[in-house]
Amino acid sequence: SLGLVGSEMCIRDRNDNEAFVPDWPGRIVGNAGHDQICAVLVFDVQAVPDWAGQVLAKVEDVISGKSTGWEMAMNAHILNVGMEVSDISPVYDDAGDPSVQVKTQELRAALVAWCKQIDR
Repeated sequence: SLGLVGSEMCIRDRNDNEAFVPDWPGRIVGNAGHDQICAVLVFDVQAVPDWAGQVLAKVEDVISGKSTGWEMAMNAHILNVGMEVSDISPVYDDAGDPSVQVKTQELRAALVAWCKQIDR
């Protein structure tokens, strides 16, 4: 009960220590799509530089047209990447959480920043 809501809860670990906080140019705290991108970064991509780089490469392949799309079921979310719009939905629909659509360029911007952040 830190007074944090949504994906902002991911900024603290069990010991109440500061953890990696996803941030990127243009991020809007409280925006449903941006909050879902944060959740994907923290719970699915995690602070694993190699995996983050692979996900970024797949997203860039779709944006460039090298690939027509990419879908991946991860730990907590299913990411379905399209050239313009990507869909983030829960792997387990127990909570009734809706899927959220985000601009693929915003997902890419978040991944680029996350890769820099976790590779320190």
